[in-house]
Amino acid sequence: MLFSLLFDYKSFRLSALLFLSFSLPILTPSPSSASTKFFPHHAFIKPSTLPPTNLNFLLSSTPKVRKSTLHLVKQYEGFRSRAYLDTNGLPVVGYGQSKISGKPVRLGQSISPTQAEAALIKELSHLQLLVQAHVRVPLTPNQLSALTSLVYNTGPGLLTRSTLIRKLNAGDYAGAAREFPRWNKAHLRGKLVPLPGLTKRRLAEQRLFLTP
Repeated sequence: MLFSLLFDYKSFRLSALLFLSFSLPILTPSPSSASTKFFPHHAFIKPSTLPPTNLNFLLSSTPKVRKSTLHLVKQYEGFRSRAYLDTNGLPVVGYGQSKISGKPVRLGQSISPTQAEAALIKELSHLQLLVQAHVRVPLTPNQLSALTSLVYNTGPGLLTRSTLIRKLNAGDYAGAAREFPRWNKAHLRGKLVPLPGLTKRRLAEQRLFLTP
């Protein structure tokens, strides 16, 4: 009888410890401010596996959007106070934003430069996190800025199915840089064609990526 009680007690303690080990929040170390490189958060834990509370913590620990990123995006997107259709037929407003505060943009919608910039910073911060989660090699601040601008313009699909990211994750930084100019096409009248504005933007992002 005593042996049975002891066994049940040990089983209870083991179960409790297992429960606590899986339910306690996992904190991730943030990159040192003195470091010249960014390291992807997924080197410690995958954001997709985090409970909402931990994901919020991870988002709040993301490095702030750099001025070079913001300037590059604003320069090539341009500002429009009233919603319009982009080359893909999608309603956008502000700095080419298809969503504001998580809500899809509607034609007829308007926005101020201050509101658009605040929403842009929030979106770029989220995209930085996505870039860091998919890139498995160290990134300099300029490389992170260039990739964030690229993903903002092309969409996050680039992070999972592009030769650029595949080469980068293989440690081929030069090869990844050479891929930037290839992302210069957009749909125009039902056809995918290169656009001079996108070509210019890709070259600017490529220069930033290669700048130490």
